[in-house]
Amino acid sequence: MPDDNQDAVGNIGETAREQLTSRRGFLAGSAAVGAVGLTGAGINVVGADGGDSDKGDDSMNGGDSKNDDEMTDVDILNYALTLEHLEATFYAKGLEDFSDDEFMNADLGCDIGDEMRMKIPDQVKVVGEHEAAHVDQLTKVIKQLGGEPVEAAEYDFGYETPAEFLGVAKALENTGVSAYAGAAPSIKDDKLLSAALSIHSVEARHAASFNALNSVSPYPDAFDEAKSMEEVKKIAGQFIVK
Repeated sequence: MPDDNQDAVGNIGETAREQLTSRRGFLAGSAAVGAVGLTGAGINVVGADGGDSDKGDDSMNGGDSKNDDEMTDVDILNYALTLEHLEATFYAKGLEDFSDDEFMNADLGCDIGDEMRMKIPDQVKVVGEHEAAHVDQLTKVIKQLGGEPVEAAEYDFGYETPAEFLGVAKALENTGVSAYAGAAPSIKDDKLLSAALSIHSVEARHAASFNALNSVSPYPDAFDEAKSMEEVKKIAGQFIVK
């Protein structure tokens, strides 16, 4: 990697750490939401159509598909960016749809205590800020590496109540943890790998907090499950309209 990109790459992790102190994305066309793929974002997965692109450009006119090990670092960054777009949009929409009082009075079906309830609105806001910061920094680095960052898609998250929103948050954050764990071994540049792992750890903290709100252990296993891009596509694709 050229030297003038080193600082930008390192800034991914720096931005994530700073946020702790203070996904056109899935454009593959499909009539069935669950069948929406990652190829439209220039992200090729096993069994998906799309051409090769070292710069992560849109490639929807056919060509050889790439498995996880064949993807470039920019492809992987765009994969991460696609998920971050989805999450950032999710939290922004939730904050538009529900007031602080509605979040604090969510019918969670369990007793989490008044103190934890009072913190829900701020929790949603801070996590949303983290996801937006991830979007901004990944976009910047992809551009500096000569790639074309994917844009946000259109989403339908399927929730109707604050409690359902918090349930979807749990699902998205745990999926994000598994996605970063699955993609990280394919990253070739050590600095990019370190930065990706710094985001992974933040996503894990998000997942733990939303697990707790949904009466699920914040630390259910000794090891996080790693999901392939194909597995993540099937989960995230449920929320993609186009």
